[in-house]
Amino acid sequence: MGVGRALLFGAFAAIPGMLLAVIGWAISGSPQDWGYELWLACYLPFFGCIAAGLVFGWRSNELVNEEA
Repeated sequence: MGVGRALLFGAFAAIPGMLLAVIGWAISGSPQDWGYELWLACYLPFFGCIAAGLVFGWRSNELVNEEA
């Protein structure tokens, strides 16, 4: 159940990650050509939210096991 919950939380965390990536792209000036500085503005929020969702889903399973 821990891996399934972590994957589910990671999948749901992709939605705010996409929104943050679009906001970061818009704040950076919406450039048409891709540069290395856009990795920070676009990819970091997206994959960071997914990673945070995975960690939260995995850790919440540990908390449930401790309470039982």
